[in-house]
Amino acid sequence: MSSASDLYVDRSSLLHAVDPRATLAFVLALFVPAYAFGNPLWVAVPLLVAFASLLYAGGLRNFWRLRFIVLALFVVGLIVWPSFTAAGGPTLLDLGFYSVTEREFLFALGRSMRIAAFIVGGLVFVTSTSNEEIVRGMRKLGFPYAFCFAVGTALRLFPTFLDAAGTVRQAQEARGFDVSASNPVERLRQFVPLLIPVFMTAFRNVQTQSMALEARGFDTRRERTFYGDESYDGTDWTVTLVSLGVVVGSVALAALGFGSV
Repeated sequence: MSSASDLYVDRSSLLHAVDPRATLAFVLALFVPAYAFGNPLWVAVPLLVAFASLLYAGGLRNFWRLRFIVLALFVVGLIVWPSFTAAGGPTLLDLGFYSVTEREFLFALGRSMRIAAFIVGGLVFVTSTSNEEIVRGMRKLGFPYAFCFAVGTALRLFPTFLDAAGTVRQAQEARGFDVSASNPVERLRQFVPLLIPVFMTAFRNVQTQSMALEARGFDTRRERTFYGDESYDGTDWTVTLVSLGVVVGSVALAALGFGSV
């Protein structure tokens, strides 16, 4: 069972039922098209598929918890990315010191949507795959156990990090600090004073866990066994092969010039 602070959502779905390696292949089929194409219309396909998959897996709660981060990255991308491409087409915005042409806007929108697709795709993976399954799947792929354990631990600490941020925010609000500004930019600025206590809490938790592992004689060099080890069945192979087909097709189409701005 998952608690309110977990990223993993215990639910009956195809994404939950397949092997974690198959889920990883599916997420790769979302990442590669989002990275290979630059046209917003083409990037919208993996983004919409990723968001639909997240809803199917029951991960809307996880997306809602990260909505400000996604929105901030999206808006910043729209502002910054036009500087990294050549101008072209009619001018859509001209403020004198800052102007955006049609080509620059499409380029920036495609890159911002790409980042959103990466975040949503990652949420699909952690929503439908528990930490134990992630570690087991990565170990089956041949990654060193120390690396697998570090990834699983980071994912396990992320909900703790969010809970600590909520606790610090409530404590600061009790002291009269207002973080409820209606302006999104002003609200982001008001969150800056919360970062120091949040990061200090996170560092303290990491140090405590490290001491606990050392006290229990944790050794990453020893070969590990996993409870409930399952074989790769037909459904897993189907998801994997279809996902790899999407990856290869996306790379081929991008190499032929499709989906570019």
